[in-house]
Amino acid sequence: MRTERLILGLLHTNCYIVYDEATMEAALIDPATSIDKITAKIEELGVIIKYIILTHAHSDHICALDNAADYTKARVCIGSLEEKALNDSELNLCNYFRNTSPIHKPDVILNENDTLFLGDNPLKILFTPGHTAGGISIIYDNCAITGDTLFYESVGRSDFATGNATDLMNSIKNKLFKLPADTIVYPGHGESTTIAHEINNNPFVW
Repeated sequence: MRTERLILGLLHTNCYIVYDEATMEAALIDPATSIDKITAKIEELGVIIKYIILTHAHSDHICALDNAADYTKARVCIGSLEEKALNDSELNLCNYFRNTSPIHKPDVILNENDTLFLGDNPLKILFTPGHTAGGISIIYDNCAITGDTLFYESVGRSDFATGNATDLMNSIKNKLFKLPADTIVYPGHGESTTIAHEINNNPFVW
C-alpha cells in the first residue's frame, strides 16, 4: 500500500491518505483542516475514499471532517472510547482553539484488534490511549500511524481532557514498542521515524 502525507493547519497536523494500488480504495486519516488541499490530493491520486479514520478527536485532527465526509461519502470511523469527544467542544478542544465541533457522527465504532480492509489489505486497530482516553493507532504493512501518541523522539501531551501519562507510557511501551523494529511510524505531527529509533533514542519514554 501507499501512504501520502499532507501537512495542514497552524499546528502542522499530518493528514494521511493510505491506499491500495490495485483497487485504489483509500482511507483518509485525520482530516485536519484545509479541505481544498485534501480534495485536491484525492483527485490527484485518483483514489476512492472508503473510510475516514480519526486517530483521536482533537480539534487539530478533525476540523475538516464534515467537509471531507460530505465530499467523499466515506464511512467515519473512531475508537469506541473516543466517540463521546467527537462532538463535544470541551473534550475535543474546539472551544480552546475557537473552532466549531464537527456535526457528523461516526458510522463505525472501532475496538481493539478490529480490522478494516482496503482491497485485500488489512488496517489493524490498536487502542493506544494516553494522549486521549480513546486514541488509536492504525497498523498496516510495516507501518503504524500513531496519531499524537508517539512522535519522532517525543511523545504526545497527556495534560488535556481525558489524557493520562501512565496510559500513554503503557501504550507506547507495551503496544507500539512491541511492533517489529523496522516498523515505520507516521505520527500526527512532524517527521516519520521507526520503532527501533524510538526505542533507542526517545528521551520521553520512561
